[in-house]
Amino acid sequence: MTLAAYSLALAYLLWVLFLAVMMLKQEKDAGMLTPDMPAYKVGMFVLFVGYVVDLVVNLILASILFLEFPKELTVTARLKRHGTQGGWRGDFARWFCESLLDTFDPSGDNC
Repeated sequence: MTLAAYSLALAYLLWVLFLAVMMLKQEKDAGMLTPDMPAYKVGMFVLFVGYVVDLVVNLILASILFLEFPKELTVTARLKRHGTQGGWRGDFARWFCESLLDTFDPSGDNC
């Protein structure tokens, strides 16, 4: 596999993990998921794996996409920073958030 294929696979994995974490957050906020439940413990592992993947994607793929080194740890933090700015980075960040993240986040505010 090429570096591009690995990068796309990692980005897709990050998005799937984001969806899983947002579902867990929604259930926790609704009181349906509590720390004494086995699903909560498994969910914390999913959150940990997602965070590690987020760090890697931010360091490598997002740095290439935004043509800059990261100033923050996560892709979401980078998207929020760029989402408030103009230019092509801001346009891309807002498109990405609106198209792939905000619909699934209970807060609906990733950028």
